Amino acid sequence: MGIVVTVFMALILFLSVPGPVERTLKKFQYSIFLVAFLLGAWNAFWYGAQHIYDFWGMAAMISGLLMMLTSLSNVSLKGSPIFIKNTFGWLQSKVNSLPQGFNELTLLMLLGCVGIYGYTLISLNLQ
Repeated sequence: MGIVVTVFMALILFLSVPGPVERTLKKFQYSIFLVAFLLGAWNAFWYGAQHIYDFWGMAAMISGLLMMLTSLSNVSLKGSPIFIKNTFGWLQSKVNSLPQGFNELTLLMLLGCVGIYGYTLISLNLQ
């Protein structure tokens, strides 16, 4: 599951900054952000909550919350079903009303999480 979470953290970062990868992934943006939000919720509220006193439990809690915040602040809810607009629209308005620079800080922290997860996954697979 760590590989899947790491890949979606990287996809969120690629979609959050302008560039050629962002333009390529733009047509899958809604699906990527929805899956990333659900993975972030699983990471934070299931794995992170169960292992909160371990390093990886805290890392899961932090990275999961960052994935959820970034997904909510970047996804466009136009054309989505009504129940998703009603549920996530309120959350999105709260996230978007956070102070200036909060999104950039969130992306920087998420980049650190991708680095930690990626380094660990590579080192585990090389042993």
